[in-house]
Amino acid sequence: MVWLDSIRLRSSSPQRRRKAIESLTAAGKLPDVKLLIASLGDPDPQVRCAAAKALGTINEGLSVAARVAALTDVSSEVRATAATTLKEVQDPRRIQPLLKSARDAEPTVRRAAIAALGQEPSPLVTATLLNSLGDPDARVRLAAAQVLEQQADPAHLTHFLTLLTDEHFEVRLTAIQFLGRVSDPAVAQALVAHLADSDSDVRRAAAQALGEIRSPLALEPLVLSLADEEPAVRHTAAAALERIDPRWVRTEAAQRAIPRLEALREDPQRWIADAAETVLEKLRAAKDKDTEVWNRESGIRTL
Repeated sequence: MVWLDSIRLRSSSPQRRRKAIESLTAAGKLPDVKLLIASLGDPDPQVRCAAAKALGTINEGLSVAARVAALTDVSSEVRATAATTLKEVQDPRRIQPLLKSARDAEPTVRRAAIAALGQEPSPLVTATLLNSLGDPDARVRLAAAQVLEQQADPAHLTHFLTLLTDEHFEVRLTAIQFLGRVSDPAVAQALVAHLADSDSDVRRAAAQALGEIRSPLALEPLVLSLADEEPAVRHTAAAALERIDPRWVRTEAAQRAIPRLEALREDPQRWIADAAETVLEKLRAAKDKDTEVWNRESGIRTL
């Protein structure tokens, strides 16, 4: 059927031309590269998108050059597709055009260009990514943050601290993951604030990052997180406490959390009240155990 798809490439129907390219791509038997490049000039944007995707499976010089040229297509969908296909390409010709695409009027194109630039070791790329952290589109900010988060460069700390107040929960989540990677004790207080974030994934990430930083400042807030409404947050908080201090249950910080835990026992959400009661029992048992040990070691016997 490959020969039939090749004939359909010349059909007057854009749907048939598109399906012919997709069918040939799926079969792994693409037509001549020049024919696909010619399809990038098709009057139908869906056909041009299909051609760009097909060319993405061919990393020879002509294909790369054609996809770079497609970054200026009149259709934003084609521009975004072309940028996406350039992600795994190791060709310096793509850098400047992608940098320009990162400033495209359409957020879908900016996001695709940022993802394509990825970990490219270039000061210009880094500057573009940092600038994109302030993009008006949340998905573009997220794309830039995710790339920079992988680098974990302490020089970007201030930028990620700013992202902690982002309106989009995934951006806040990525910022917290970055801070956990950097492991700077100075950010502990900023992370503690997000143990009360409205999103449970952000709260869980904050607990995990605090465990990685191992700051004693986080002990009391993490004890309170043991009564979080989400089990994943409670489990992560418990693990973080163990990392910070295996004897956390006997610390003064843990005891300071008791009044607020007692208040949580009256929470209308039953699972929060039950979790608070469980933590309180653990803290009281530890306190009673300490008293018992002190009495035994000092020779005092209870009546």
